[in-house]
Amino acid sequence: MPAQPWSIRPAFSTQQALTAPNKEFRPMNAASTAVTYAAASHPSHQKVVTSGWDFEATLERLRQGVAEKDMWVIQEINPQMLLERGGYSILPARQLLFFHPRYVARLLATDPSAVAEIPLKLVVMQMPDDSVTVRHNDVESLFGRYPGLAALASELSEISQDLMKTVAQAG
Repeated sequence: MPAQPWSIRPAFSTQQALTAPNKEFRPMNAASTAVTYAAASHPSHQKVVTSGWDFEATLERLRQGVAEKDMWVIQEINPQMLLERGGYSILPARQLLFFHPRYVARLLATDPSAVAEIPLKLVVMQMPDDSVTVRHNDVESLFGRYPGLAALASELSEISQDLMKTVAQAG
């Protein structure tokens, strides 16, 4: 439906708010509170790698990898910027949400309730020791709970594993 001339629109879109550089937004408080990081756990439902690249290069390699797998980056969320707006300071972090409509069609044809598990997400975080980690939920665990999705789960898991390999530290 086309927008009416009288409709009210926000000054910036949700997309702009989530992906805009930090300098466009100011913390609500005069000074940001630095967040102290705890030691990260290693839950069995997540896969994690330490990147062999710096933060920006890791992001770029993952974006390229998603495209090479014929997937779409649906959204890139900048938690660092969002926390800064709330008065907190964290190290660089991004969430890359990705998927492709052909997989949605397959989910709908097999079990529409599994659509709740998409899009897939990669979480890229610079850690206090300057390492960069990449995490994602175990795709086979996500979709393995649904009848008839074992083959699709395996296919999507392979894509996620390949993406992790594009940034994994050697050795």
